[in-house]
Amino acid sequence: MSQFRTFILALVASFGLPWLCLIVIPAVKYQALTQVAYDKDTDGIEGLYPPAPINRQGQLVYAREGCVQCHTQMIRPTQLALDGWRKGWGMDQDARPPAPVRSNNMRDYLGEPFAFLGVQRNGPDLSNYGWRAPERALIHQMLYAPRTLHDWSNMPAFTHLYKERLAQGPVSSVALKLPKKFPLKEGYEVIPTPEAEALVDYLLSLKKDYPVPGDPAAVAAAPAAAKK
Repeated sequence: MSQFRTFILALVASFGLPWLCLIVIPAVKYQALTQVAYDKDTDGIEGLYPPAPINRQGQLVYAREGCVQCHTQMIRPTQLALDGWRKGWGMDQDARPPAPVRSNNMRDYLGEPFAFLGVQRNGPDLSNYGWRAPERALIHQMLYAPRTLHDWSNMPAFTHLYKERLAQGPVSSVALKLPKKFPLKEGYEVIPTPEAEALVDYLLSLKKDYPVPGDPAAVAAAPAAAKK
């Protein structure tokens, strides 16, 4: 009986401790987080970090459509910040930013009931997509028919988020401008649904590289933040 009790206790410890350390404690810490004010003298920036939260309605669409299966939202810590030099990863869109893009931290996801960190990068990381995103119309085109932009794209088409309808008079100002090679019925147009608009709003709100208060990089990033 004592051996059986020891076995059960060891089993509980084997599963319980990782669950406590990897899920419960981080979740409690995350729920206790609040916005932090920048110090003008120390950081060279005014305001709160992180700034305005993401678009929640669009995040619900993002979750429902399974985007997290192919896209991450987490720039990992790297030795020598090699990943940080990649063009387009942060608010500074220069070919070689003067300061590397920092890795994400827990407070970057403040205000999000779920942090969609992702499991694999079949598509690009979207942590800071709002900085490098093309114009709104092109994002809609990419969601509706990805291969009209890139023949090699393996992204699924989210056609169900759009409505194909017979054009009534002049073409709608929100209708997608698709290439002629795209097989759309003559006289028809494609209109984004409110869900598609919300999803684009969410993608444009993804900017998780704002300077961290008290971090020396905050001063270096201040000019880039001001430009935006």
